[in-house]
Amino acid sequence: MLRGVWSAVVAGAFGLAGCASNAPATCDDAGFVAAQRARAAAEVTLCGIVVQVRTPRRTRSGVHRYFVVDVGNGDRIEIDANLDEMGDFPVSDGERVLVHGSYYADPDGREGVDWTHHTDRGPHPPGYIVLNGTTYG
Repeated sequence: MLRGVWSAVVAGAFGLAGCASNAPATCDDAGFVAAQRARAAAEVTLCGIVVQVRTPRRTRSGVHRYFVVDVGNGDRIEIDANLDEMGDFPVSDGERVLVHGSYYADPDGREGVDWTHHTDRGPHPPGYIVLNGTTYG
């Protein structure tokens, strides 16, 4: 029963009622934290508060916007959004965000969530970012 109530609260807080069909009604922060702790690549859906927005920069795969999300209990993660694939979008510190993408942990210790966009290239399922009731991806 509590999970159903939480789903309704999350859907309302993130404005998910009218989102595209690939947007979930709930966050799976526990699944994200499990992947993060195991440093295991995984498809994840997480919710949290934006705590840092970095300047976009060009990489070998396009221009990316990077921002850090606090999912609670000290768990933070960098989100790597490919602006060439998903288009530009506004994001500010303090905003609530829902992110669906691929968790990665590099051998050098860097970790994040990427593939937050739809793509016809590669084996990745479509990702997305929901900010202020608008889905980007």
